[in-house]
Order: sequence, then C-alpha cells, then structure tokens
Amino acid sequence: MMRRILLILLMLTAIAMGMNAQQYHARHDSVWVYNSWESILEQWPDTLVINPEITVWTPYDFEFEAIDNAVTHMFKKRTVAVAIGDTTWLVNTQWLRDNKFKGDCKKMDDYAPLFFNAKVAFIECVPTHTSLGMALLGSLVGDSEAFTADPWNDPADYFWIDFEAKRVDKVDHKKLSELLDIYPDLRRRFEQMHDYKERYMVKSFFIDYVQRVARDPSYPYIIDRLYPPLPLQ
Repeated sequence: MMRRILLILLMLTAIAMGMNAQQYHARHDSVWVYNSWESILEQWPDTLVINPEITVWTPYDFEFEAIDNAVTHMFKKRTVAVAIGDTTWLVNTQWLRDNKFKGDCKKMDDYAPLFFNAKVAFIECVPTHTSLGMALLGSLVGDSEAFTADPWNDPADYFWIDFEAKRVDKVDHKKLSELLDIYPDLRRRFEQMHDYKERYMVKSFFIDYVQRVARDPSYPYIIDRLYPPLPLQ
C-alpha cells in the first residue's frame, strides 16, 4: 500500500520536479536467480525466470514481479541476487534485512546494484528509503527543501557488505581508513591526499583496495567468512 501511495505522489509531483516521464517504467528481461551466496560466487544460478516485470524506480531500486505469485514471493523473500545478462548484478536488500544485516541496508529498497569477487562484495546506491516519502509529501505543500536525495542525479556511494559483522556500511573516508588498516602503505597514500574526504577520492582508493584484496593470498574468501571452518578437536 505504501508503495502505491508513493507512486501516486510521485506522479503528481513529476512535473514540478522536472523529471523525465520515462524515468519510472516497467521492462521485461529474462533474469538469472541466485538464492544463496554459494550460487552467486560459483555463478551457478538456481533458476531462470523468463520475462518477469521489472520496475525501475530509480537507478538503484529495481523491483521484480511475476504472474506466478510464488515466483514473486521468491523474488521478494528468498532470492539473494539476480543477474540480467552477463554484467548487471542486483542484490536483494530485503533479503539482507531479513537475514539480520544491520546498517545502511535499512535505507535501501528492493534490489540495488551489486559488485563482487570471491573475496569482497559491495553495493552502489543513493539510499532514499527514509526520506523519499517525506520529500514527496513536502513537495505537495511547496517545501522545496524536503528533497534530501535525488537518485537520478545525485552521485552514488559504495556500501561495504561485512559478512562477519553482518552489516552494510557506507564507504566514507572513515570507513575506508578502517578497511585500509591491513595495508598501511595504501592507507598512508589515501590519508595524505588533501581531498581524501571527497567522494571521488574515497571511491578511487576503495577500488584500489578491492584490487589489492583480490591479489592478496592471505585475505579470506567470502565463503570462508560465511562458513568458517570448525576448530580442530
């Protein structure tokens, strides 16, 4: 019901907001469905859904539905991630919340862009879950300052998926410094940059970190953090 109310408000305010009418639309593509992190990491899908309805609410909020209610329920509750084609991966933020992940995933809706390798996984997003409703209501009463996030134009941030702490956290300069503790040389380079707090610099060094991790034989794999080995008796 809340989704429908927000959609109505969005339609009412589209002209005032200057949005392109094609920004909110439905499309159809076959999607590969992954119902566990094991299947994601092995890239061995659990099933293929032919032509579900894909609603693109924002570039960081995709919703999947099907004629079969059981398939729609799978998309909403059981599925961890989906792949469209060979390159577009989307993680189910509802699955993260249902499985006790804390942090910034509470601000996300539906499916958001996912990036991963065997050792790290992160989301790219402009979270609007906590502010979109109030922003739309504010627009109806002429409060232009109510718009605190514009997912169509605002630059996105990266959000680190921490499988051990079961958290999803925005990668800002503080979080990145924390992650870089294991690579002192990279941390020094990052923190010596005069603009190290800026989003573009954080994102650049974060990608450097991801590449370093991928080459580091001592860095644990995601699967090992999900299922740590039992201690020897």
